[in-house]
Amino acid sequence: MITQKELAARLGLSRTTIARAINNSPNIKPETKEKILKLVKELGYEKNYVGSLLASKKKIVYSFIVESRNSYYTEQIKLGIKGAKKEYKHYNLEIIEIVTNINKPMEQVLKLKKLLNSDKQIDGIIIIPLDKTKILKLINPYLERIKFITVSVFLSKKIAYVGTDYQKCGRLAAELLTKTLNSNDKVLVIDNGDDNISSKYYLNGFLDRANNDKMNIVGPIKKNGVEESLQFLKTILKKENISSIFINRYAQDILLELSDNILKRQKNITTGIGNRIRKLIMERKILATVADDVYSTGYKACQLMVDMLYKEFGKSVKKIILEPQILLMENLK
Repeated sequence: MITQKELAARLGLSRTTIARAINNSPNIKPETKEKILKLVKELGYEKNYVGSLLASKKKIVYSFIVESRNSYYTEQIKLGIKGAKKEYKHYNLEIIEIVTNINKPMEQVLKLKKLLNSDKQIDGIIIIPLDKTKILKLINPYLERIKFITVSVFLSKKIAYVGTDYQKCGRLAAELLTKTLNSNDKVLVIDNGDDNISSKYYLNGFLDRANNDKMNIVGPIKKNGVEESLQFLKTILKKENISSIFINRYAQDILLELSDNILKRQKNITTGIGNRIRKLIMERKILATVADDVYSTGYKACQLMVDMLYKEFGKSVKKIILEPQILLMENLK
């Protein structure tokens, strides 16, 4: 009886591609799928042969996810990982989630340290590293025997990475905004600090492009969270004629607290995505958002982990950069 490995060898394709065709996955080119299924039929391959994979030793992967005010991000990362795991169900793979608070980097460090020091089976770790220096120091001694993938935060050329160019998100937001404003319109920029993942890069990218385009910037004004930002906005909006507000962190929470009169006469573009940003777009209170595809980030991370565990990559380390999405009412999912 022919095997998936033999099918892959005959067609010059990967075993994963063969499995996708056999399992009717949408993530395969129609012409490739047709070619595989034609050979499957000719050679009499039986789908239940994947039992050989199920009988192999289980691989265990730990997924370190972060939780924040934006629950959408956490949910979509989890769904992406689960979606890929479902597609690769013929592999004997278990994924164990460990969720920590985005505002408590040390909590993540301690949980990772405890795991690495345990006698548990660890074949792979997917992690959104909050404290880059401490996490890198922790995992360095294990790089030869554990497969690591960092998500959204790049750590090292030695470690596989899946994420979005957040600085590019900020630059795109500024470029879009430039096209909607008059030359003298004032843009207020509020800096709500670094979330250890994206907010610093959103701000840097936005300011870089805004300065190139000679945007009339007020700020950046440093604030510390939603309440402090709202208090400041109530004061400045009475004194200044502000045409747009850019906020690198907590934007959705802050903008939702502003009156409809203020929002609907402004031209605001955000970065990132969440249920409240979706609501703001649908209610025409902001024009658009520039965001990472969070589901695809989780999906690609799990997909890459499967490849790393079940294929021979040699010493090459993959870095997958996903393109930002510009989301308006018309293409909002």
